[in-house]
Amino acid sequence: MTPGAADKMKPEDAKAVDAKPVDAGAGGQHCGTLYLLPAPLKPQGEKGWTREEIIAELPAGAITLMVSLDRFVVESERSAVRLFSRLRDRESMERLRLSVLDEHSLPNVLDSLLEPLVRGEDVGLVSEAGMPCIADPGAALVAKAHAAGITVTPLSGPSSLMLALAASGLDGQRFMFMGYLPAGSGERKTALESLARAHSRDGITRLFIETPYRNDSLFADCLAILPQAIALCVASDIAGGDEKIVCMSIDAWKRSGRRGPGKRPAVFLVGSMVRTTKTPARKG
Repeated sequence: MTPGAADKMKPEDAKAVDAKPVDAGAGGQHCGTLYLLPAPLKPQGEKGWTREEIIAELPAGAITLMVSLDRFVVESERSAVRLFSRLRDRESMERLRLSVLDEHSLPNVLDSLLEPLVRGEDVGLVSEAGMPCIADPGAALVAKAHAAGITVTPLSGPSSLMLALAASGLDGQRFMFMGYLPAGSGERKTALESLARAHSRDGITRLFIETPYRNDSLFADCLAILPQAIALCVASDIAGGDEKIVCMSIDAWKRSGRRGPGKRPAVFLVGSMVRTTKTPARKG
């Protein structure tokens, strides 16, 4: 998942995964496995990541599959080639087969992406950064795979959402990811007002993201609209060279004079700071 692509495959498009079901059991054939593989969160330099940076950020199991698999569905072919070229030798790079599934892909490409799996071939799914399928077009392929009876196996890896939540000091027992808030100023302000009212009722931590060039507009609206006592965490450039994770009340943000995250990838969190180490008792 990469905060930045503003128009991912729309939910109504994802519904189309049921339009033409794939017969995964035709002829008793054994299907392959769809592996969900993490990519580094750290932004690529001019020449991409180094091998050492990749090994430091990704788990060994994911790296092993990136080397051993030959077919992948990727969000960005350019980023994927840069990633795999640091891990694979020239001969294995020549065997590489990449198919792109991004925000511009139409739902009717999903059947063709599943065909290798139906034939029994294992396939890796790789996002541009972090874990795939969360605010990411890969979710539609996973839904299609489940409908076809294909095994989906996620591998652990860096997630900007979970890292931001863990580092925020906000309630991690109950939280909700809201994806992208509306882009229009008026609609975004209405969404923030609704968010504040909902939090006053349920206390649930809300996470949301924005296209980097709109980060500061979103940040300004948060300061203008959210209640003074509510906590706002801004986690920007997670795992990057300029990582900043700051969490304080709206009132404290205003008094601090701190600026927004600028055009760096960022996760915004709104909620209440945790005041106790006790886990809430289950009811019933």
